[in-house]
Parts: sequence; C-alpha cells; structure tokens
Amino acid sequence: MCTNPNNKQQPEKRRGRGKKKKKLANKGIINPQIRENNPIMIETVFTSQTLMGLISDTKSFESITDDYFKILDLDGDGTLSPSELRQGLNRVVAVESEVASREETDSVYEAIFERFGENLVPGKFRDLVSEILTAMARAFGNTPVIMVVHSDGLIMKAVRHESENAM
Repeated sequence: MCTNPNNKQQPEKRRGRGKKKKKLANKGIINPQIRENNPIMIETVFTSQTLMGLISDTKSFESITDDYFKILDLDGDGTLSPSELRQGLNRVVAVESEVASREETDSVYEAIFERFGENLVPGKFRDLVSEILTAMARAFGNTPVIMVVHSDGLIMKAVRHESENAM
C-alpha cells in the first residue's frame, strides 16, 4: 500500500511485466536471433569436462549445432558459405579476438576452409565445432577456467548442459 499526502492509503500500482518483456524483445535483448548485433555477455566457470560432456552427448550436440547452423545459414540454402561462416562463427565459438590482427583472423578462416571446405553442410559444421571445442578442452585441461562468453554461445550451452545433467 502507498500513502498519499492526505494520509489516505491507496493500493500500489503494479506495472505489467508483459509489456516490459515485449519492449526488451523489440530491442533484441531476449531473443538470441534478434540480438546478434548486440550480444549479452556473461561470466562463467567451466573445465574441459564441460566441453567434452556436450560433445559426447551426441543427441544434444547435434541438436545444438543444427540450431546454430540454421541461424548462420542466412540464405537458407543448406550450406554455410565463407561469408556466412565469417559473420556468425564468432558468436557460436570465439574464434576471433579483439587483439588479433586481420591477417591472423584470416589465417584461422583459411585453415578452416582448407580443412572442411568452403561451403559447409550441417555434418561438416558439426565436425568443425567439435574440433574447436576439443582443442579448447585440451588447452584448458581440468583447470577451472573463468571466461566471459556470449550468453547464447556454445560455451554457455555446454555449461548449461553440464548443469542440467548434474541434477
């Protein structure tokens, strides 16, 4: 209850949260497909087991990578072109760094295209993501890692997967 200056009690006004959610969605804060240009970053802790646990759960890993593939396949032709991969892969798995030069970033993508081809189908994309996560897991080992990641990125999905399966 609120009190007005005349000491009369008035019921508190509650604002609808539905309107707020709708406004946030319109600003790209709720739907990950909308917020691709303004991702929400989150700090998380994980180990190599977190990443390998997602890869080893074939059904979950396929589902997650298929979802990412559909988001990245901007023209809907069933393949990821070099342009589509460059535009979206960093959102899925951090392959670029703000401190890396353009040449370093280009060499990473050249290596990807050389190994997996220039137009990736879903299976090749899954293999690529698996290799990236496996390399990260090897680098981190069993030491807990604290990292700031995209809230809708693959590392965060791996953390959530581990949490859900620990229950």
